[in-house]
Amino acid sequence: MSNQEPKLEGRRVNSNGHQQVDKLPRVPERNNSFWINSRNGHQGLTHRLFRFPAKFHPPVVRWALGKYARKGSRVLDPFTGSGTVQVEALVRGVSSVGVDIDPLACLIAKAKCAPLDPDVLNSRLQRIEKTLYRYSTLHCAQQAQPGADISERRFRAESEALWIPDIPNITHWLRRYVIIDLARILQTIQRANLSSSEQLFFKACFAAAIRRVSNADPTPVSGLEVTYIQSQRNKNRRIDVFGEFLTKARMGIRGMDELWQARKRTSGRVTARVLNGDVLNLGKILGKFDDMPLVITSPPYCQAVEYSRRHRLELYWLGLLRNHADHSTLVHSYIGRHRVRAADFKASDATGLKQLDKLLAKIGQLDHIKGRTLQHYFEAMTCSFRQIAHVMTKNGTVVCVIGDSRCCGIRVPTTEFLVALIDDHFSLKHRFSYALRNHYMQYGLRNGDGIKQENVLILKPK
Repeated sequence: MSNQEPKLEGRRVNSNGHQQVDKLPRVPERNNSFWINSRNGHQGLTHRLFRFPAKFHPPVVRWALGKYARKGSRVLDPFTGSGTVQVEALVRGVSSVGVDIDPLACLIAKAKCAPLDPDVLNSRLQRIEKTLYRYSTLHCAQQAQPGADISERRFRAESEALWIPDIPNITHWLRRYVIIDLARILQTIQRANLSSSEQLFFKACFAAAIRRVSNADPTPVSGLEVTYIQSQRNKNRRIDVFGEFLTKARMGIRGMDELWQARKRTSGRVTARVLNGDVLNLGKILGKFDDMPLVITSPPYCQAVEYSRRHRLELYWLGLLRNHADHSTLVHSYIGRHRVRAADFKASDATGLKQLDKLLAKIGQLDHIKGRTLQHYFEAMTCSFRQIAHVMTKNGTVVCVIGDSRCCGIRVPTTEFLVALIDDHFSLKHRFSYALRNHYMQYGLRNGDGIKQENVLILKPK
């Protein structure tokens, strides 16, 4: 098959131009492109605990672990996100370490990777539900009447004994009675005499319900916004906060049941460590957990998902952000962020790649901020892989999943540039691609060409 990308029309991706398979072959043909006939959107285990944008595709992770990992070995994902690699490693008897800059991602990953007895969780949920039942009639009138809310005076009275995060303009995002009910759920979880892992699980379920009961449009991944369409919907919405949380918790327990049963079928002591930190300091973060034989990762795209903006409500409610200053610091810590401040940008005159320098100059002429952001992205990615090389064993393997993108309407061959930029540390041994389906990422929303497939790169340290 030609190295040229198959032509994919519009936002909808079909199987034309891809080899249809139920699962990836053990040795995929070089430069082939696959259409994986997996249950799209129903990945099982704890993958659906929280709807996290741009998730790693589980069938690709399973393929990588099946080919390169052994029971009792270890795998690292330095861009772990919500922990897809770690969940899949856990059920295969492979220990893992995941690193991510995003504190919410780390919380969700920890919750997903801690196997808990589903019978115990159901018992704990019954206790939580019993406590919430005491408050279930207080806002039933508002739940029954579309668009209704409690008064400001009643809100102040009911919130006196509750902790409510200092979210800027909070009543724009959440109805007043919804704020009270969310605070009561959080308080109940904190007072329910749960183990640390159980509390983490129910907090993840709580986080999964927040966007659903907010005034914000639940679907865009670009950020947090009350769109005009959503504002019209809100006029007729009936919001049952307790019901939404309980639904998410029950769904989460079903996924945990699958994880619990799968983990029981594996032998040996398996750990899944999640560390909150910057991949640019990977060696210091890992400490004694370095010397990795296998890395499986999907690095961030440039200007694809604004996680800190998308998850602002969840970050505040879980105490991961306290104020605007915390949020600003987090916003400017991501690789691939939408805007790189001039103060954070210390670029060299050239990247060393003639084609990349030419592209950056062209984009910089069209939009100097986007040009600066894109150059910062490639420099950060180069530094990230330098860090990865330092924590790997000599004969280790990196499975890197990445796709090309667009900037200012210009195609950016990210994959080719990355391979060239990290050539001092890694050699490319194999590559193939697969079609993206329901990737839940904003590229498809912003332009018709979007990211339609991802490339799987097999790299070896030099």
